Amino acid sequence: MALNIATAFRLRNKLKERIRKLTDIISGAEITKPVGTEEKTAALDGKTLNEVVENVRFLMATLREFNFAIDRANIVNKEDLISLETLKAEIAFYESLTVKVRNARTHKFDHNSEGGKDKIELEPLLDQQLIIAHFRDLKKQKEALEERLATSNGSTQVPFDRSIIDNLL
Repeated sequence: MALNIATAFRLRNKLKERIRKLTDIISGAEITKPVGTEEKTAALDGKTLNEVVENVRFLMATLREFNFAIDRANIVNKEDLISLETLKAEIAFYESLTVKVRNARTHKFDHNSEGGKDKIELEPLLDQQLIIAHFRDLKKQKEALEERLATSNGSTQVPFDRSIIDNLL
């Protein structure tokens, strides 16, 4: 099966999960034993602690090389990824601005000299409809960009032998 970016991301996550599980096992393993006794290997799937540590080292080195291959293949998406990052920041800004505009008061009350309150009409400094329309437009742009990236991730090939990863999982 071809190794496209989308598949590579899924395999990378599986590889990271394998590393995490082995790391957790190692962190809970005994690192000493009484002199002259056998090492307890049951918690390490019958392997010695040294073998499991070496396995994690190898998995991490493979992950590093796999990440390089993914990064080289993903260069075709670099501009879209930068645009997506910027769009997300802009959406967050406009989302908070939209909430602020929607919650803006239309009037306030000030105390007058007679001991009562005067109602003061307030006018918005920003056009609520324009802010909301721009916010919605940004969300549509983000969706389109994510769709384009998903399509690219499904077709862009990663130059890495998938069997290496498959054999490690």
